Amino acid sequence: MHNLWVDGRCLKEFGIYVSGEKTFGSSEWQYESISIPGRNGDLIIPQKRMKNIPVSYPAFINRRFSENAAAARFYLLSTGAKYRRIEDDYHPDSFRLGIFSGPIDFDTRFLNLSGETNLVFDCKPQRFLKSGERSLAIQSGQILYNSGMPALPLIQIIGGGNGTITVGKSNIEINKIPGAITIDSDTQNAYNGHSNLNNNIIVTGGFPVLETGETIIAFSGGITAIKITPRWWTL
Repeated sequence: MHNLWVDGRCLKEFGIYVSGEKTFGSSEWQYESISIPGRNGDLIIPQKRMKNIPVSYPAFINRRFSENAAAARFYLLSTGAKYRRIEDDYHPDSFRLGIFSGPIDFDTRFLNLSGETNLVFDCKPQRFLKSGERSLAIQSGQILYNSGMPALPLIQIIGGGNGTITVGKSNIEINKIPGAITIDSDTQNAYNGHSNLNNNIIVTGGFPVLETGETIIAFSGGITAIKITPRWWTL
């Protein structure tokens, strides 16, 4: 019997145990295919994105079925359709972000004492590595090595005045650093707490990406320290 966690809560609290044999697949690249008369093969136009992937967990409840089924339905469906953190003990080093929109249909057994269902999550294509959640203190000139797919880091910058940070091909000039500024490559935003600081930065070469392989990171000016949460991921 294996465990499944949704937003950090183990579903065994509801008497639910899962099988994970359908959790080892991957997503697929999205592209447009155009057939041209007189030309062999199709013309492929990459969309530069991967599709969501359905991840299915065969699940069962074998005790206090009615009570546990009601509690599980409420927990899984009451938040609405939004991405939630999905973890299982088949893949202890990674997690997914998935939406559970329902339904939950149980096939009950003798006297409705137990039941089986299939929990299906609509997941982002990334299998995020838990090691990529750790914040790394970076020295200017340091090299980060990425053994997975190109990652969109979260960069926390400490300093004052003006400064410049270079991450691979990306160069960011920062004006009037207010003690601290965070640059989020995923949402392409700069902020400090609840204050948006996009007007304080000039980005050349796009927001930072930790490409597969080596990325050199350097900073200068009023920047005194940076920390990077790399958000490593694989397929």
